[in-house]
Amino acid sequence: MAMRFVRDEPGEWVTATQRLCLTEDRSRLVPDTDPAARWLWCTPGQKVRRADAERYGLLGKPDEGEPPTEPKARRAVATKQRTPGGNK
Repeated sequence: MAMRFVRDEPGEWVTATQRLCLTEDRSRLVPDTDPAARWLWCTPGQKVRRADAERYGLLGKPDEGEPPTEPKARRAVATKQRTPGGNK
């Protein structure tokens, strides 16, 4: 996943950083804005069992480090083809 959904902390619990929902078949977690989201699973700041976070792939692999970030949107290029209006 390109986004960090939980704050990894030592111990049995981790903290959710985003609203996550289960899909219809309850096989994966998606952000609440995803069209496949059906049932709310956690909210920001909520404690989640580490075992559940690992089962749904929210933690990533230990040697993976930080996940890659999504590229920022490119700024629109200003066009210089605009012609000046007539004199008023």
